[in-house]
Amino acid sequence: PPFTVDHPRSMSSSSNSSKDKWPRDEQLVRWSIGDEARIRDKIDLWSKLQCKDEMKALAACMSDKTISVAWACGEQRNIYTQCLKSYTSDKYLDMHKRESISKRLAQMKQAKELRKTL
Repeated sequence: PPFTVDHPRSMSSSSNSSKDKWPRDEQLVRWSIGDEARIRDKIDLWSKLQCKDEMKALAACMSDKTISVAWACGEQRNIYTQCLKSYTSDKYLDMHKRESISKRLAQMKQAKELRKTL
């Protein structure tokens, strides 16, 4: 039988209200600090891909500047930073966790079916 642990929501900084509880089958998936780190790495990369236009604008502003970049490109930097923050919110963190858990559940079900055939 699967080993149950606290579901991933309890490891995030978001609130743990009763309406936010994860379904029972999702609670059966093992979740470690390493899993949390991998999801955060994945979401960091994903957010940078989502904000590539903002990054291009910042890079274009910075391309011909040296010390003046600190004040000359502040607006572009703020826009890029806000974009990154918006894509690394708890909403997207939960989305990526659920995606990872769904894949793991599918693997667990496939392994269970394979064991039945052996």
